[in-house]
Amino acid sequence: MSADEETDPSNTINIAIFSNNQDDAFQIALLNHPLRKMTGVSLSIDWIANNKESSWTKSELNVIQSTDIACFSTISSVKTYLNKLDNHLNADPDLPQEERRKLPNKPDMIADIMGTAGGSSGLVAACPLTETARECLNSGRWIANNLYYPKDGRAVALKTESLEDAKANDDNEEENVEIDVDLWAASVMQAAGDVLETKFWGGGW
Repeated sequence: MSADEETDPSNTINIAIFSNNQDDAFQIALLNHPLRKMTGVSLSIDWIANNKESSWTKSELNVIQSTDIACFSTISSVKTYLNKLDNHLNADPDLPQEERRKLPNKPDMIADIMGTAGGSSGLVAACPLTETARECLNSGRWIANNLYYPKDGRAVALKTESLEDAKANDDNEEENVEIDVDLWAASVMQAAGDVLETKFWGGGW
């Protein structure tokens, strides 16, 4: 875990980065972003590997349960996260897609302890590419207002391509992805500002 040296819980944003590559340049871009310095917000940053295990470790689960912003580096990291989340929620593998879209996007610490249905306020997601944000939106677990990504004038829209085309596009994104860490960091800090405001007013997502 990486965090600012002095942290105030009420002014701290917990960030989990889901990626197989721990990119120091991205972390530096986050810590040096002008908005972070201007607001004085503290960042707690954890990296979680995008491995193919069916479940998270206990330490990973603890991190995710306290996370405010999920940073997904690729489409596959979104899919892996949701697969592990569904396993954690004991979701029926044969659950219809429309029902699966209604599941939460974050494990709930209180619900896990009490063995009840989740009531988590959920995660916002910050993505480096439009395609990655679209994958979050397509899953139904996020609404557009809770997705942050570098915009080129287009809003994230549901994809309409066939399953074969979608798979081909996913593979292309994985192989040829070029991430501008400064733009990604700017999206994360925009999300952080909104999360802080929500925490201040006591609202939920």
